[in-house]
Amino acid sequence: MLLKLLVLLLMIFSIGDNRDLEQLIKEADIIYIPEEHTSDQDHRFQLSVIKYMQAKGYKFVIGMEMFQQSFQKYLDDYIEGKISEEEMIEKTQYRKRWGYDPSLYSSIWRFAREKGIRLYALNLPSELLQEVKLYGIQKVESPIIPKPLIEQKEEEKEDLLKVLKSHPKVDQKSFLEVQNLWDNVMAYAIVRIAKENPNTKVVVLAGKGHIGRMDMGIPYRVKKLDPSLRQVILTPKSCAPLSQDSEPSQGI
Repeated sequence: MLLKLLVLLLMIFSIGDNRDLEQLIKEADIIYIPEEHTSDQDHRFQLSVIKYMQAKGYKFVIGMEMFQQSFQKYLDDYIEGKISEEEMIEKTQYRKRWGYDPSLYSSIWRFAREKGIRLYALNLPSELLQEVKLYGIQKVESPIIPKPLIEQKEEEKEDLLKVLKSHPKVDQKSFLEVQNLWDNVMAYAIVRIAKENPNTKVVVLAGKGHIGRMDMGIPYRVKKLDPSLRQVILTPKSCAPLSQDSEPSQGI
């Protein structure tokens, strides 16, 4: 066991710096590990941190942007051994609703199942997203949407509009509204998960556009919803929270 732990430490610090990873994890309630969705390196890093935390005996759950909240039952069934991996993928409509190769994440959810670590779906259902696009956020009611909605900062809007330049046919107002809804819904879910699991850390796996900076996206909204929650962002390069001066992520 000690040898395995040392190997995990080397895996993490070989792609980080000399900051005290143990202290960062120990002091945090919410641990964000951002990703480029197709980056094998990012997913290896995520798994390394998860294995490290499990080996150190931390009590934690994993929240994943990759699954929509309406399919939580099937993630529970998978972790409990009631359904197979393929059944979980089919029942959550993973391929239709997320679309990225399951092999990018399979090592993470297989380890979670092996160790009995609960997985939580963070993303909003596609049906709800379509309602918002059709009728506008003010006319859509759902228990997974915080009210009042936390508005976007001007800096967030500026970054998103840079992204929108590559999608010129997309309506600007709708685009900003949907991105804000995504961040709000996932932040609201994270706060709920933290409350449902006292004395348990929440590891969040999501795109860099959602959790790339502490002063924007999901972390910003979590702080607004519950200032008592201590948050940290871990990255392969720094293994430390990104400062407010960090370059903003361009992806979502």
